[in-house]
Amino acid sequence: MTTKSIRTPIQPWFALVVAGSLLTTLFSNALWWLASSAFCSLLVLNLQFIVFPTTADRSWLNRLSLGLVLALVVIANIKFLIISGLTWR
Repeated sequence: MTTKSIRTPIQPWFALVVAGSLLTTLFSNALWWLASSAFCSLLVLNLQFIVFPTTADRSWLNRLSLGLVLALVVIANIKFLIISGLTWR
């Protein structure tokens, strides 16, 4: 049983910020950005469940934001490990 959720004004902005962070992480090779992105992606994952309190909501914005956050966590951490491993001396 799903409950009707109320969309707050911060939810679309949160999804846009996550999408921007994901695009920046994809196209950046700066080690300092990848390290901060890998760390902050874990904080953004926790923030996802504060901004969108229920995952049972079938709203397209909720699903899109959750997918973007999970992609950010996986891509940022894997890319950081690969780039930092290649530049280690």
